[in-house]
Amino acid sequence: MSKIETTCKNKYQHKLITLISTISYINRQFKKYSQNRILYYFNGNLKRNGQKEIKIKTLQSYLYKLEKEFQVTNNYYQHLGINMGTAIYYKLQYSKKECYRRINKNFKERKENRHLNRINKYYQNKKAYNKNSSVEKWECINNINNSNNKEEKTKLIEKLQVMKYVKKCKFKTDEFHSILNLEISKDEKIKALREMKRDENRLRKNLQNRMKYDENNQSKLQFKQKELSRILDKAKVKLEKKGYNEKQLEKEMQEIYEKYKSKPHFIIENDKYGDLKKIMGKIEMSCEKDRKNMQDNEKNIKDNIFSILLDQLRHNTSIEILLPVLKNYLNKQEKLDYSKAFNNQYYYELLKLLENKEDYCKVQNFK
Repeated sequence: MSKIETTCKNKYQHKLITLISTISYINRQFKKYSQNRILYYFNGNLKRNGQKEIKIKTLQSYLYKLEKEFQVTNNYYQHLGINMGTAIYYKLQYSKKECYRRINKNFKERKENRHLNRINKYYQNKKAYNKNSSVEKWECINNINNSNNKEEKTKLIEKLQVMKYVKKCKFKTDEFHSILNLEISKDEKIKALREMKRDENRLRKNLQNRMKYDENNQSKLQFKQKELSRILDKAKVKLEKKGYNEKQLEKEMQEIYEKYKSKPHFIIENDKYGDLKKIMGKIEMSCEKDRKNMQDNEKNIKDNIFSILLDQLRHNTSIEILLPVLKNYLNKQEKLDYSKAFNNQYYYELLKLLENKEDYCKVQNFK
């Protein structure tokens, strides 16, 4: 298709004339076609004419207006069924040139009507002004005040345009005031406001995604924390069976839970991570060391109490009788306590045993 030569200055008018030419060409070349095919050839014509390409929605709007508003086409639509699409055909009501003439005439009439409306409005305003003033004021074209008034009016219009754009943006904060107070042009302010709104939308979207992510993660974390607690309880029972101190194990397991409650997967996925194995080894070493220290401590207490009682009772009986009785007595005690040694509880119990032992020995010697 060749480049269309038109004298119209209105871009919308020019596009409608181009669309008429495109429909005429497609009707000659194809018996059956779709809107996408029309769009392809139409955009090709626009590109050759140095105009911006359009999208399918805009094309549909143009086709509708050609029939309903300009009445130069007869549009046919027939739905073919589910998943079968729609059959279309756009018939020109007149010849191509007649369609051009009717479209141009429509735009010309619109232009003339707008001009007449402006004139009528002017005279109506003038008539109302003369009613309120007895002296008619004439305006000097070169008056500086008139120039200032024009500038002020322009600034006011631009300010209102900027405020209209601010209202359209619906900012969630008052930060946009900092842009309004800048000494820059209207276009620069609108550009800055547009960037600010984009940043605000981006932040809000990120926050919503983050909240949704945190909510999902929170429920997953709670489930994993329960699993972590179950694994640690199972490990505690296992160590208790080995004879380790229950209270010490409780304390150790609580410390491990606090350490891993924010990252429980290191314990739960023990086939992937070695944390549980290392922790169990450390606990066993720690408990074994404490148990050894406790045993050593008990042995020291036993030796000390043995020495105290030996020193107290050595004058009451012979060493041959005292030593076996004292050792046997201390071995039978579940837990030795210094307080019982210092309040002489052990002393009196042993003294009674020694008296019974001496009596027994005398009877044996007599026999």
